[in-house]
Amino acid sequence: MKPRRTGRNRPVSKQLDAADQQILRLHQAMVDKLLADRCGLPAIYQRLEQRYQAGQLRHSAYIHWHSILDCIDQPELFRRELLDDGERMRKLRRRTILSGILTEQERIALLYPEQQSLSELHKQ
Repeated sequence: MKPRRTGRNRPVSKQLDAADQQILRLHQAMVDKLLADRCGLPAIYQRLEQRYQAGQLRHSAYIHWHSILDCIDQPELFRRELLDDGERMRKLRRRTILSGILTEQERIALLYPEQQSLSELHKQ
């Protein structure tokens, strides 16, 4: 019988790593947008509460997100914590509460920059 592997020792697949890099790129843009204009912050807190009350977030994830949002008045700390490359934050970003910050056009431009370049060429 093979020994059971724990989740902590599991190597990250190339596919998951690529997805995490895309998610990180999106979150970098979301951080910039939130720091420039915090008007979306109340909706994010509301989404956090709704997901927690619906049982979609564990208490530790709820506290972690809350502590990150609470430090938005310290931009460097906010950016560092939200963009942390540790496994815990990567997992939290995969199920982000920051949805709705970026427009669809912003998301597409970030995820598919080559399509953006092609569409610019077609406009000319």
